Amino acid sequence: MAKAKGSAAIVENAKNFVSGFRTFSTGQKAVVIAVVAALLGGAVLFSQWASKPSYSPLFSNLSGTDASAITDKLSADGVKYQIADGGKSILVPADKVDAERLAMAGAGLPADTGSGYTLLDDSGVTTSEFMQQKKYQIALQSELGTTIESIDGVQKAIVNLAVPQKDVFLDEQKPTTASVLLKLKPGTTLSNDNVTAIVNLVAGGVEGMDPKNVSVVDDQGNTLSSDGTGSSAQNEKTTDYNASASSALQTYLEGIYGQGNVKATVKATLDFDDKTVQSKTYTQPTKIDPLAQTTSTEVYNGNGSGSAAATGVLGPDNIAVPSGTSTAGSGNGGYSKTSGSSNPAIDETNTVVKQAPGKVTKQTVSVVLNAGAKGAAGAADVNQVTQIATQAAGVDATRGDQITVVKTAFDNTASTAAAAELAKAEKADQQAQLISYGKTGALALLVLIMLIVILIAFRRRKVETVDVLDVDPLQLGDITAPADGLKEIAPAVEKPVALEAAPVDPALEAAAARRTEVVELVSRQPEEVAELLRGWLADRRS
Repeated sequence: MAKAKGSAAIVENAKNFVSGFRTFSTGQKAVVIAVVAALLGGAVLFSQWASKPSYSPLFSNLSGTDASAITDKLSADGVKYQIADGGKSILVPADKVDAERLAMAGAGLPADTGSGYTLLDDSGVTTSEFMQQKKYQIALQSELGTTIESIDGVQKAIVNLAVPQKDVFLDEQKPTTASVLLKLKPGTTLSNDNVTAIVNLVAGGVEGMDPKNVSVVDDQGNTLSSDGTGSSAQNEKTTDYNASASSALQTYLEGIYGQGNVKATVKATLDFDDKTVQSKTYTQPTKIDPLAQTTSTEVYNGNGSGSAAATGVLGPDNIAVPSGTSTAGSGNGGYSKTSGSSNPAIDETNTVVKQAPGKVTKQTVSVVLNAGAKGAAGAADVNQVTQIATQAAGVDATRGDQITVVKTAFDNTASTAAAAELAKAEKADQQAQLISYGKTGALALLVLIMLIVILIAFRRRKVETVDVLDVDPLQLGDITAPADGLKEIAPAVEKPVALEAAPVDPALEAAAARRTEVVELVSRQPEEVAELLRGWLADRRS
């Protein structure tokens, strides 16, 4: 039988599906309907998800007036939008962000002129210097608050500046101070690094402000920082140092005496003062010629006649002291003097040492060994452990460091109970994971069974074909008999063909195809065919 093509094939397949579906049992029909409904629902959900646009921020940190105006403009333009951050941010489809920003700029939005440096636009020619300073201060406060609000976790920020009036008659002016009030988003906390960043941000935005003069407070009344560093920041750094040093020392000792047999603790005192030490040193280089050198020599020769020349040696005051001998009428005296000066080269060294905050000024080390442990920990010598821990922890006795090493039996009750609880929890997690795998496998098996049932159901109702050679000739007498006497033609049994059939004449093949169609029609609707043949015979007889 030739296969139908095009629309006829679609119609034929539809008829076959409908006829096959009618043969399904009630349970099979329910399964097919459920699967089809699930597929249709999944297709609908997928199409909705695929067609849903992704939204991107159009504007953020908007005032209520600007947000209302922008949403009205978007509604008038027919652009979908979403509101976030409590009405301060407006989101639009990502492919329309640039176009809408240009459109809003053309409409003069956002148009909030009540804050920031826009306050200075209203200053006229007759505005006094005091009013200009106050407007600048308010504008600076607003700009700093807006900048701080851009930090993740900060919902609202209010900055207040206290700028003293400068006095030309004072050498030292009062410092400018600032206070920052933060309203955090629900469930958000700021780390000390974030608070320090806010302090430095405010101090850097105000001319001549020292970070120590900035105070940060949250909306719950908690002081986050009262100066540039913050006591909480110092405590956190000290805690981090102690934890790191204790962990490093314990890990080192556990590598020698076994894990769980050592407890080590380091408690340090850190100096957070910012110190600068300057020193100047002078040294004289060797094997280098002087920068300047002078030498003077004075020589005097004297001859005397008619009188005795003064002889002798010079005394303390350059007065000649007679030697006790003299010769009258003749004498001979003289002297020589040599003096010099030298200006050697001098090396000058200037040293400036700036000590960073966080220097360790003192630390105390405590080590406890498990005396009840077997192996190296139980047989360890306290003095030997003290020497090892002193070198490992960097204990310096000159700065007052102390170290204590004690051996005692550990109480393992808590660790044993914790290990049991951990094993129980791991077992519960494994069981939960197995149950999850079982549920997933059962669901996959159910889906597979449903697919197999549907496939079998579609193939179960297979139309039997009748071989041309196996069909007996139709007896018209049987067909024209009364309807009650009609016998249903038993379907022919398909016999397997051992060898490929020889080529058949196309005319015979067409006749066989038509006969097969008639046989199939008779097998499916015997009563209708019999009634049709009766009508044909009645018309023929008349």
